[in-house]
Amino acid sequence: MYKLLVYIVLFFAGIDAHARKLYTEVPALIHLSRSEQEDTNGFNLVEHLPGLFYRAITDGSLTLWDSPKKQIAISATALRNIESSNQISFSNVENLFINELWTSSRRKTEFVIVGFSFLSESPKGKVSIGYIDALDAIGLLTASQIPTNVNGPAQLSYMDALYSRRYNFNLLQFGSRDFTVNPASSFEIKKDAFFSKKKVNGLVKLPDTKMLTYVLEKNPGVENDAGTNCILSIEKFLNENKEVLFGMGGDKYFDYKKSGMDVTVTRLEVTEIWEKKGSVISYKPYQIRIFVNNRPLQTLTFEEVAKWDLLINFKTLEDILIEKTFQYTIYKCNKDLIPPSESALYLKALKEYKWTQVSNYVKYSRNQ
Repeated sequence: MYKLLVYIVLFFAGIDAHARKLYTEVPALIHLSRSEQEDTNGFNLVEHLPGLFYRAITDGSLTLWDSPKKQIAISATALRNIESSNQISFSNVENLFINELWTSSRRKTEFVIVGFSFLSESPKGKVSIGYIDALDAIGLLTASQIPTNVNGPAQLSYMDALYSRRYNFNLLQFGSRDFTVNPASSFEIKKDAFFSKKKVNGLVKLPDTKMLTYVLEKNPGVENDAGTNCILSIEKFLNENKEVLFGMGGDKYFDYKKSGMDVTVTRLEVTEIWEKKGSVISYKPYQIRIFVNNRPLQTLTFEEVAKWDLLINFKTLEDILIEKTFQYTIYKCNKDLIPPSESALYLKALKEYKWTQVSNYVKYSRNQ
């Protein structure tokens, strides 16, 4: 009889434990710390999202509320007064709180972001700086791109970054539970929802893309060099079409009245979107900046350059850039500037290593 009672207790305890993993639209509050976001995440929401919101609040395109109940709107002037009187900065908060709704079944988890709360540490103590409704911000979050480092993807919207879950967070509240008594239970709920075998519906998978900018210069030491041919072809075109040169900002440097004046293209800065599928990298030229006599002209898209109808050994400029049969120096990957001395290291990392671990590859290679 005793064994039977024990079995019954354990059986119903198991049912209860499983039931706690099944729920619908439970309010959850998660916390992101600026200092706890790793480089391999590719971006830092705490570093950039408050500044995006702040600009929208101050220009009147986004409403800051006093709390999730949205009873009182905080004006831009009132926000500045809160910052001034408490010696804090909304744009530079160290902590971001995201209000969500979690749903979980046996096989899947869903989460919906409903808002953002802000809390800052001041000399006077903790200061609540208000709440932003996610529905009010959806247009801004979708249209704006978050800066990403060398490990992140190119042209990532804030909305996709938020729904990628590629960031470190802690669960602070779940329904009526705040985990003050049993902090470990928050990790159990978080693990079951997002780090178990359950499928996470609506999770955005970030692409393996990078925005690369590289410098292309003449290479006189190589006969019939593809990069040199590109530069000379552009140089010839601009000298034969001075109106194009002046329309690109050349009139700031050169006198259009001197028709016999020729310019020299000293280098090209090419920006491309690179995409990796398996071990194969594809290249899509995005924009180009031409330097004449070491002075920069206006940045052009490749749609604009295509109108020049340039042919270089029966190929377009875009075709030659895609082939990559020339020497070049990477100087920027996403938002990160690359030292010229480390260009080869970064290029090797991009060709041979995981794209979420580029900085680690360079770091360890640098120390060898």
